[in-house]
Amino acid sequence: MSNSSVSGLQNSRLSVLFIKRNLDQAELALVLALAAKGVHIKVLTAATSVGVDKLRRAGIFIESHPYTTKLNLKFIRQLRKIVVAEQIGIIHAPDGRSLANALWATYGLPVKIVGYRGTLAKIRRLDLSYWLSILHPRVDRVICVNTAIYEYMHKFYPPERLLLDYKGYDPAWSTELALPDADLPELPDDAVVVICVADAKGRPHKGVNLLLEAMHRTGREDIHLLYVGTYDQASRRLAERGPAASRIHFLGFHRGIAKFLQRADIYVLPSRRDGLPRAVKEAMAESLPIICAEIPGPTDLVVNGQTGLWFEPGSVSSLTRAILTLSDDADLRRRMGTKGKERLIRNFSPTASADKVLALYHELLPSDDLVGTESSCG
Repeated sequence: MSNSSVSGLQNSRLSVLFIKRNLDQAELALVLALAAKGVHIKVLTAATSVGVDKLRRAGIFIESHPYTTKLNLKFIRQLRKIVVAEQIGIIHAPDGRSLANALWATYGLPVKIVGYRGTLAKIRRLDLSYWLSILHPRVDRVICVNTAIYEYMHKFYPPERLLLDYKGYDPAWSTELALPDADLPELPDDAVVVICVADAKGRPHKGVNLLLEAMHRTGREDIHLLYVGTYDQASRRLAERGPAASRIHFLGFHRGIAKFLQRADIYVLPSRRDGLPRAVKEAMAESLPIICAEIPGPTDLVVNGQTGLWFEPGSVSSLTRAILTLSDDADLRRRMGTKGKERLIRNFSPTASADKVLALYHELLPSDDLVGTESSCG
């Protein structure tokens, strides 16, 4: 690379490349908000990603070369060309593969790197794959999605290199993602409907079997469970061999869950560990009270006794009691659901998230070092 190219990067405006193979709704809202705030941002993502039409209209979409590994030479070459052509000052890469390829692509370039941590899964210092991404010494900042992850990452980063930023959620997204033809089972009019959404196949920590055991123990013919997502066959067999078998409904995987949530009365998150689950935020947007284990992450969202109930992690009896408590009191469910939605709007808005991220960008590239901050949207 020529000296003039490097110099151009060093003196660039606040210019950001956001890399993600497939955006979620919160990430889409974030990049559009940043563009609206004057950040020269480009989004490198798949043509099939959510919101691509909106990104095109904003003039910030670049179709990425397909990549599934932490070292993809064609993708790395594409990244490096974009960094130079767009005078990128910051790369924001919220997943491990994107982050690793970005680190390879910017070798020798004065580009700031922002990573992301959304899980409490342990980081192993002796596993070299972590040093290719989240533990790489060139990662300048790591955004953490909840307080437990933020505190855990202090083992690897000083506080000044970490940012606690809850992923924003707008209740309007639930309506946008609703399935008008959602195939709902026939349920009695007086049924109390419990719902759980999870990708639990091969992931026992999601606690699906715990919830199934609790359903069998309720002893109530009016309590039905809608389970949306993936599961192991052992879970299906467990559901079929207990007293609640006819009241447990496996609905399979669906991208839009709002229609299912709108038929429910209670949302249950039975996980033993989790981040800041999107499905819980979707349930809060539909004014559902939440039952979750007293574990880091979900308890950032749910206030015990106000917007839902906590249960003892791994305890079938504790979860059963929580389900029965809410099933017995429709007024309590309504009060908790209303407070939960108010909390979601107040504390977890996309605007608050975008403001935090923008402040982080300015911290990495102070205004004195920038030529300007004109918007890529024109």
